[in-house]
Amino acid sequence: MQVSSSTFTTTVHPFPSPTSSACAYEIGPQNANNALVFIGGLGDGPHTVPYTRAIARRLEEEPGLSYSLFEFRLKSSFSGFGFARLVDDVADIAALVKYLRRIGKHRIVLMGHSTGCQDCLEYAAPTHNAPPVEGYILQAPVCDRDAMALEVDKGVLEESIKFAKQLIDAGKGHERMELAQLPEFMQDSPISAWRWYALVAADGEDNYFSPELKDEVAASYWSRVDKPLLILHSGSDEFVPGSVDKEALVKHWRRLCKPGVASELSGTIPGATHKVEEPEAEKWLCNTVAKFLQGVE
Repeated sequence: MQVSSSTFTTTVHPFPSPTSSACAYEIGPQNANNALVFIGGLGDGPHTVPYTRAIARRLEEEPGLSYSLFEFRLKSSFSGFGFARLVDDVADIAALVKYLRRIGKHRIVLMGHSTGCQDCLEYAAPTHNAPPVEGYILQAPVCDRDAMALEVDKGVLEESIKFAKQLIDAGKGHERMELAQLPEFMQDSPISAWRWYALVAADGEDNYFSPELKDEVAASYWSRVDKPLLILHSGSDEFVPGSVDKEALVKHWRRLCKPGVASELSGTIPGATHKVEEPEAEKWLCNTVAKFLQGVE
C-alpha cells in the first residue's frame, strides 16, 4: 500500500467559504454516499500528506462503506498558518460540511492530522454551533509546545514566548516574530506573535494535547465530543519527546471522554512517524480507519 508517484483522479468541488476561491478535492469511490474530510497540520494543504491516497484506495476496497475522501484549502493551509487561528479553520470546515450536506452526503467524518486534530476538538466546542458531523479521527495529536522544545533551546523558547506576549499586550499581536526566535523548519513561513503564542505558550489556545495539562482542563476538551472518536498517536512520532508514553496518554484521553465515545481501536500506530510514511504503518492506519468507519452510524 505504499504510495507511488503515479497520477490519481480527483473531482474538484468549488464551494462557498470564508476563504476565497475555496475548492474541495474528492478522491476514492465515485458517487459515494458519505464523506471523510481530511484536515492537515501546519504547512499542509491538499495532497501534501501521502497517506490520504492510500486511505482513498482502501475505501475503494470497501464498497459497503461508501465513503470518499475530501481534502480542501483552508485559510491556514500551506504558509497561511502563521496568521490564522483555530476558529478560522472551524469556519472553513463548517462551510465544507454545509456544502457536503447540500450535495447529499449522509455521514460526514472529520479526520485531523497534527494541528488538524486541534481543529477537530475546536470544531466540537458548543460555542461555535458548527454543523454536526458523525465522527472524528485524530492522527498524530501532538503538543506543539513540546515539539518546538525539541528544536529550540529552552531559554530561547521562553524568551520568544515572553516577546510574543509583550507584542500582544501592546496591541501588536499581528506583527511577525523574528526568525531567530523560531525553529529552523518554520523560518520559511511568516508567523505572527499571536499565532506563535497560541502554539507554544502553556496557556496558548492551541495547547490541547500537552501531557502536562491538568485533568480538569483536558477533560473540558475531550468531554465536548459526543460522536464516535478514534485517537491514533504515531508510535515513533519525531515531534513527541521520547519520555512521553503515547499509549498510556491515549488511554488517559479515552477516560476523559464521555462514556462510549472513544473507540477501542484507539492507540498508537506501530512504527509510524508523524505523517505515517512507512508502508506497514500506512497499511495499519488504512485498515484501522476502515474498521472505525464501519462502526460509525
